[in-house]
Amino acid sequence: MRRPVSTDRRDLIVALASVWLAGGLFMDGWAHSHVPSLETFFTPWHGVLYSGYAALAISLVPARLWRGRPEGAARSWVPAGYGLGLLGAILFAAGGAFDMIWHITFGIEVNLEALLSPPHLLLLTAGSLMIATPVRAAAAKRDRRDGPASPVGAAEVPVLISATSATAVAAFFLDYLSPFTDAPAASSGYGNGQAFGMAQYLTYSVLVVAAVLFVWSRLGRVPFGLVTLVVAAASVPNGVFSDFENLSAQLWPLLGAVLADLVVQGVQGGVARRAGTVPLAIGVVVPLLIWPTHLVGVRLSLGVAWSLELWSGVVVLTMLAGAVLGGLFLPFAARDPETGP
Repeated sequence: MRRPVSTDRRDLIVALASVWLAGGLFMDGWAHSHVPSLETFFTPWHGVLYSGYAALAISLVPARLWRGRPEGAARSWVPAGYGLGLLGAILFAAGGAFDMIWHITFGIEVNLEALLSPPHLLLLTAGSLMIATPVRAAAAKRDRRDGPASPVGAAEVPVLISATSATAVAAFFLDYLSPFTDAPAASSGYGNGQAFGMAQYLTYSVLVVAAVLFVWSRLGRVPFGLVTLVVAAASVPNGVFSDFENLSAQLWPLLGAVLADLVVQGVQGGVARRAGTVPLAIGVVVPLLIWPTHLVGVRLSLGVAWSLELWSGVVVLTMLAGAVLGGLFLPFAARDPETGP
């Protein structure tokens, strides 16, 4: 039996609920870093986080169950793309119970411990499955022969919101590797400090490029504004942990992201699109434009302490890493009638 597809309205509700969950996560993260005396699971910040989970989980419940008409096989109740989201909801509930037991037994984690705590990593996995639901749902609609080839206009909004929330959540758990908030190029470093800084730039390049490529591989195109929203999600929210100490280094990359959005749209709609080079363009153009503008922000606020070889090498190295990532997605382009040759 063919599985039903969700409505755009349903996808939008799920996407908005994911913002609630992500917002609660950052509020809870702020509490962990600003309230060292926190010694209980039952806090207002956990309340926002878990109420966001409840809203998201409820939005994922199949409509047939709400209407009280669960006829046919259980698989036919769930819209295409929603199955992993429901699995994530179950895992998140288990992770919440695990988190409560962990806190009661071992206390409240702070700083890096909070990001690497096993129950928190389980919550990350489960939450990511839930948040990405609108992207998978949009891909399912695109694959239907009797449906639109790809979501356009208002139908893209849930995809953009979902990708933004998912990137923000991933960036939250990678905060200890964020070059946006640490601005490693402003420090001459000591020991392996410069090498660690290079690793930070590489890590966040992979995060941003992979998020854009994931959406592209599911939809066959990059919705306009996706690059800007993904970079904003990776660079700005984590500033709450340090009270936006390096705000210039976080905001200037958005200029590069807007330019990258325009370039990717041009490649996507041009002759190169037919040659299947869109994923390569994403991998190369995004780091090429966001890191120089980030470094401008660092220069204006803190000063760039790295040598020409180091900071220019960051740009080239991240472009090469992006090209490798984009190359891994070329098989998608080769078999996609919209983007392939």
